[in-house]
Amino acid sequence: MLFSLFGKMTDNAFWAKGTWRFWYDFASRIDGRTGDLRFMNFGYAPQHNGGKIMNLQTADEKHRYAIQMYYHTIGRQSLADLDVLEVGCGRGGGAASLMKYASPRSLTGIDLSPKAIALCQHLSRIPSLTFKVGDAENIPFADEAFDAVVNVESSHCYPRLDRFFAEVKRVLKKGGKLFYSDFRREQDLADQQRAIQGSGFVVREKEDIVPEVLQALTLDSARKENLIRRRIPRILRSYFRKFSCTVGSVNYVSLLEGKRFYHRYLMVKP
Repeated sequence: MLFSLFGKMTDNAFWAKGTWRFWYDFASRIDGRTGDLRFMNFGYAPQHNGGKIMNLQTADEKHRYAIQMYYHTIGRQSLADLDVLEVGCGRGGGAASLMKYASPRSLTGIDLSPKAIALCQHLSRIPSLTFKVGDAENIPFADEAFDAVVNVESSHCYPRLDRFFAEVKRVLKKGGKLFYSDFRREQDLADQQRAIQGSGFVVREKEDIVPEVLQALTLDSARKENLIRRRIPRILRSYFRKFSCTVGSVNYVSLLEGKRFYHRYLMVKP
């Protein structure tokens, strides 16, 4: 009954923001400031080289595939000398990894969940990395404040994707870049494409990364299952398996069967 209600609520734009905020607040409470849930994206891993695309510090290995999703989303390049905004920063793992492995001049993360932002502020004590509560459809910064915006596996939660793109375009400087990656169900793909086409951005790159996402999910499934068994109440485990896309879950199968798509974009403000 709980999950049936959740599904109905997230299909309604009026309820969507509050519903997603509830679940991400809940995930932050479960984390308990351990950092176990700092990343919640599906991950990225090629079929070759043991699934690795970059060298990581030993402490980061347990989050390899999620970190690689961020690094691949930004085109595997440095962000040196750029002021960067991450919209939908979650519990801050992606922002911290970008500071460590891509070296932006500054990085600001915003998220709708106050508890997630509190966790970010507790766990990330890195110079030039800041976090604040903020809405992706009403970004709390001035026009042309950033050189680049990063958005990883977050936009599927937004009731008004067109509003998100308009806000990103507003806060980016001319020539600024949006590094964007996310999944969509088959029935939602056309709406996403219309929003991108109407955004006013120039799409420089578009890449289907489903094979690499599936590889990451397969390689990381055992770790996630162990975490779910240790940290998630039994009544919620089936939902979190779906949420984290473990092998055999509904979302994993939909990716495998081509009913769910995952794309990476580089979009530029003219």
